[in-house]
Amino acid sequence: MKSSLLPFVATVMASLALVPVSVHAVSDTEATAGRALVKRYADTVVSVELVVTVKAGGAGGSQSRELKREVNGTVISSTGLTVTSLGGIDPRAGVSSAGRGGGDAPDAEFKEVKLRLADNSEIAARVVLKDADLDLAFIAPESEAAAGGRQFAFVKLDDPAEATVLGNYFEVTRLPKSLQRLAVVQMSTVVGIVEKPRRLIYTSEQTMGCPLFDAQGRVLGLGLRYYAGANVVAPIIVPAADVADMAKQAMAVKLPPVETPAATEVKPAGDVPAEAPKAP
Repeated sequence: MKSSLLPFVATVMASLALVPVSVHAVSDTEATAGRALVKRYADTVVSVELVVTVKAGGAGGSQSRELKREVNGTVISSTGLTVTSLGGIDPRAGVSSAGRGGGDAPDAEFKEVKLRLADNSEIAARVVLKDADLDLAFIAPESEAAAGGRQFAFVKLDDPAEATVLGNYFEVTRLPKSLQRLAVVQMSTVVGIVEKPRRLIYTSEQTMGCPLFDAQGRVLGLGLRYYAGANVVAPIIVPAADVADMAKQAMAVKLPPVETPAATEVKPAGDVPAEAPKAP
């Protein structure tokens, strides 16, 4: 009985870890700001769904496994460019080659990638850029046709909020599929700022791939993972300016054309050779 409960307990704990909830004293002013922010930015937080194939045993490995992933992501352009935590979609993120058993390990293969929007519509997409150092993965609609000419609601990264220790901010995120992917908002407090080797913001609450805002609606940064070698040290906030720098590279990526099945040639009826006459 005990062993049969373990998968259930693990699933529940994983779901709860997606959105840490704490009781936070909120003033009337903060409550008003939070309600306005979740209404304003709910559509910018989407679900990234994909299947990742990981090969075992280095570059020459013949064994592989497929894993389904669904994580939160933040739309950062009107064309639908979305950013999320690389560790959320690639189980090998942050693992050094030594930790993989030596040798060059092949890149994970992503397929069946799609963005699920707030209205539950799906858009075929591709992973266009990864940054293991910052734990960033950028996903874009695979074509203009896939996006259907849509103008996406997005978070502007060019006017970031200033991080202040013990300042209160607002995180907009989504609950998992089992809870209808409901958009929610929660308070988060900056409790420390790391300056070297790069600026990282440590907060009381953070959800991977989701944005943090000040009361005026300016984005502070995104919830991501900080790695040291092969280990996750802590969930942190990567400043919006750093995400914006990498986003420029992601926007410059030229996607190859989407492959379409070759059309089958249909010959006109007149081209069909007549049946040979039978011998008497």
